[in-house]
Amino acid sequence: MKYSIPFKRELNDEEKVLLHFLFTREKPEWLDLINKLKVIARSGCEKCPSVLFGTSFEDEIKPNQPLLIDYVGTGINGESIGVAVFGNDILPTELEFWSIDGQENIEVIPSIESLKPMIAGC
Repeated sequence: MKYSIPFKRELNDEEKVLLHFLFTREKPEWLDLINKLKVIARSGCEKCPSVLFGTSFEDEIKPNQPLLIDYVGTGINGESIGVAVFGNDILPTELEFWSIDGQENIEVIPSIESLKPMIAGC
């Protein structure tokens, strides 16, 4: 499976709300970036809502950036979903979702109300 697939679009409202929630708590210096971010790729699985960012549709995909924000939330069926933001010192580069419970297909973003920071060692 490919890491990512080129896919260009504006952020949707759900992604903006989620990023605002995460950045307010973890990276407030990135709040002004939310309206400048563009989706430039999606996950290679083509099923989950994971996306990669740039500030223009011509930006190059930057895979394998450091993990900067790590949360867990609950999906519509009660499953645990990991929510991570990867990036560098100046820009988030990826919003990733994965199943903590081992479910194969994460298709929706967990509710904001269910999000909690991931705690190391648990």
